[in-house]
Amino acid sequence: MNDLRIQIVNYRTKQYLIDCIESMREELEQADFSYSFALLDNASGDNLSDIPERFPWLKNTEIIQGDKNLGFGAGHNVLAKRGDAKYLLILNPDLKFIEPDTIGRLLRAIKETGSQVVGPRLINAGGKVQAWDHGEIRGIIARLAVSFGSDYWRKRKSPAPATWVSGAVMLISKEWFDNVGGFDDHFFLYKEENDLCLRIREIGGRVIYDPTVNVFHHSSVVAKKSEQMRASADYYFEKHYRNRRTYPLLKIAHRILHCAYGKRTGTDPSKQ
Repeated sequence: MNDLRIQIVNYRTKQYLIDCIESMREELEQADFSYSFALLDNASGDNLSDIPERFPWLKNTEIIQGDKNLGFGAGHNVLAKRGDAKYLLILNPDLKFIEPDTIGRLLRAIKETGSQVVGPRLINAGGKVQAWDHGEIRGIIARLAVSFGSDYWRKRKSPAPATWVSGAVMLISKEWFDNVGGFDDHFFLYKEENDLCLRIREIGGRVIYDPTVNVFHHSSVVAKKSEQMRASADYYFEKHYRNRRTYPLLKIAHRILHCAYGKRTGTDPSKQ
């Protein structure tokens, strides 16, 4: 069994993917952990067969050419089932490692905190922190937002428990990932990490957001959030809140909060 399985789902993002892999070169060449590297092309037409030749230093590389676009979560489920490792490092192709020992620090964080999921801070162009790279779990506002099926984000400087961390870079225990059945395939894109982290927390797991580790993320290079977020947010709400006695009131609050989120992030669902 390897220590780590690094996996990426590609959809018309080959150039970003190449830059992403190259940004990991120094760390993986000097890695003191064992790993496998797995890629799935979601029937995008990108030819990834030259990846092993481009990056001969990659170890235990597996490339799968899908015959249809499964979406983000379902694609990662396929990759996870094909490998055995203690941890999964789930990555988007549109990111770059910009600090030394990024993977090593994430591995140490998940072990030292006794958590099951760890995610870093995501940085956008210009060095700005990407809003909504995690969901807050502490504080009245955070608890209120979660009770309505929404999220609350604020900038943090030190590691803290979270409701979820971004699937763009997520280190997760393979055992716990398998125990909850992996990602819910019904989420095509967006909110699948929220759902996965919630199910892990519901059975006693911990999710940690670690802003001392920074990763550059281009964000939304495959699809605009407005194209998928509304459907994903509604499915998430119905899945987890439908059976509550206060469902009618929660649904109204959910719609209001989701609109507020959309206006803050440029994905206003009322304009769809």
